[in-house]
Amino acid sequence: MISNKIPAYLAFTALIAASPVAITDGEGSVFARGSSVDNCGASIFENRSSNGSPLVADSRRMATNIANGGTWTVANLGHRQLVQYGTCAFGVEVLRSFGTLTTRIGNQEIIDLINESINRFQWQDKVGAAGNMMCQTESSTQNRVAWGLYHT
Repeated sequence: MISNKIPAYLAFTALIAASPVAITDGEGSVFARGSSVDNCGASIFENRSSNGSPLVADSRRMATNIANGGTWTVANLGHRQLVQYGTCAFGVEVLRSFGTLTTRIGNQEIIDLINESINRFQWQDKVGAAGNMMCQTESSTQNRVAWGLYHT
């Protein structure tokens, strides 16, 4: 029997692709479409590749899917998954907040982190990585953000 239900992440992805306005996930993250955006500084990288890591092909596709630009404004309230495709997901968590409520992550950061993780850590057609970087806030200060490229 074929189910007519669409997984929530696919519906959210379709909504992002179809809408020119800001979109919220209802849990503290907002995506606003726009040109390619860079909101963060240099990152530290950690190899997390293993048999349980996402496929490199899914990671590349995920990067391609967000190439048209945009910024995620993330509430400083714990882990937030921002993007997902196939076996791969990308998420962030604000580690240190300096009196701000939200932090911005641009699509170009995510693309660069995915591509650099693949270049550094690809193993048996899989890749897993983590790191941290400083990213802009709504008040133009910066917060330290941990990120991860992981299996869904």
